[in-house]
Amino acid sequence: MKLLSVGRTYRNLVRIKEILQVLSKHGFGHLVSRLNLAIHLPSLRQIGILSQLPAHLSQDSTSVRLRMVLQELGPTFVKLGQVLSGRPDILSEDMVHEFKLLQDRVPPFPTEKAMEILTKEFKKKPEDVFISFDKEVLASGSIGQVHCALLPDNTEVIVKVRRPGIEKVIATDIAILHFLAELAEKYIAELKFFQPILLVEEFARTIQREMDFTAEAAYTEKFYNLLKDNPHVSSAKVYWEYTTSNVITLQKLKGINIGEREKLKELGIDEKKLAKHFISSFMQQYFVWGMFHADPHPGNILVGKDGMIYLVDFGMVGHLSEELKNQLSTVVLALVKDDIDTIIEVYADIGVLGGEVNRRELKSDILEMLDKYFNTPFQHMDISKVFQDIVQIGRTHKVILPRDFILLGKSLVMAASLARDLDPDFNLAKAASPHFSAILREKFSPKRLLSMSVFQMWSFFSLFQKLPIELKEILRRIKSGNIRIIVQHEAMDKYICDFRRIFNRLSFSILLSAVLVCSTFLTTSGVGPKVQDIPLLGMIGYGVACIMALWLIVAIFRSDSL
Repeated sequence: MKLLSVGRTYRNLVRIKEILQVLSKHGFGHLVSRLNLAIHLPSLRQIGILSQLPAHLSQDSTSVRLRMVLQELGPTFVKLGQVLSGRPDILSEDMVHEFKLLQDRVPPFPTEKAMEILTKEFKKKPEDVFISFDKEVLASGSIGQVHCALLPDNTEVIVKVRRPGIEKVIATDIAILHFLAELAEKYIAELKFFQPILLVEEFARTIQREMDFTAEAAYTEKFYNLLKDNPHVSSAKVYWEYTTSNVITLQKLKGINIGEREKLKELGIDEKKLAKHFISSFMQQYFVWGMFHADPHPGNILVGKDGMIYLVDFGMVGHLSEELKNQLSTVVLALVKDDIDTIIEVYADIGVLGGEVNRRELKSDILEMLDKYFNTPFQHMDISKVFQDIVQIGRTHKVILPRDFILLGKSLVMAASLARDLDPDFNLAKAASPHFSAILREKFSPKRLLSMSVFQMWSFFSLFQKLPIELKEILRRIKSGNIRIIVQHEAMDKYICDFRRIFNRLSFSILLSAVLVCSTFLTTSGVGPKVQDIPLLGMIGYGVACIMALWLIVAIFRSDSL
């Protein structure tokens, strides 16, 4: 994205100013100042930025103030915070905790608007589509709101309708976030580790998926089909004839929140069996299907009167590739064998080690972690704690972990926590052990090893076949002088902008001098009409020169640069 393009509309410019002022208000004015916004958007020079922390915020931590910023800036930024709360590999524990407190405090939009959207989507009035449509809002969020309804065959359903105009609000905010992320990577060295541009792009994909209800419906349908033979776990059925990108219609599931233990006891549900069935389903998702519910908090898990577990809200789904499954099994095997070099190699294979990572210190910290699990049988390991330790070491050494690995860890920790609440004797490693064993057996099976060998041989053959042609092309370009080497200076944009500003002021100063010389010449020559014996043209020239000089002085002081 071009840095200037985001600021070309009045609407975007107003929103940028609002964001910067909120950041400043909560004590982040020093970061705003370092973004060098005045270089790219001169009209932002007039924003009042506080360089010091306001006194009334001095007792609040950085994490608390960041949460306040996100909450104040509205739905897009609240969603951003919620997504980042699942990234313990780059954020501190304190920040992750604070971002988890963010809530979609968005009032429901008028039911009449929802009815209008339904009419537009179905080309019929809601009363012609449903036997009944409850005008009372069941639940409301930043993306949409939920109503209960009854289909023509008397099936009870819930209908989620997308909030009108939300796509424009989110598109504007994402464009601005991308713009600010580019500036942050250019000018604030300590933020480069967080890869702001990559984070914004990842967030944009996540929130765009959430806004497209057909994507959520597709995942819900897939899980419904995968779970249809499971006697203990299920999900909602999708009614596609009543589903569009703006509306999703699902089977109404009747159950209680899995975290409401007192109600579970009142229903006489065996919590230990519930924990076993629940975690077994998630182990199957992780290690058999390679696709899993990435946000299993208690509100997304319902329990029916018969003990049936229902998974709801597939807005966030993670994927586990065969490669990542193999890498995880290798890490577990290496942990059991205290093979530290293999663990470090897996880090490198995932592609998360930067050039600045000190492998000696990384190895030392992993050794220290292994001491805690030395001679511990796998069945007695706390896998969720192992994952948290790995993430902590990664954050300490600025190792960026793959998104799906983080989603897996987040889902695993949440699922294990729920299972442990239901059954204090629950052992995650014991539940996962058969699946890891199956993966390892598959990984080292003769059939798979033969298949891999054939594939590797073919890859090398293809490489050697193409290598002479590629080398010949490079040599041809060098010989003809058509090879280009691109060198980018990180601070070049700033230097170019500074040079342009200096050149413009120099040109303006020369023009000012010319006006003064001409005015002096006209005044002394006595040519033209006069006012009190002073030539009028000379007086006008001096007036113009004064205005130009004043403008130049103000511009210099506003930029804090002489």
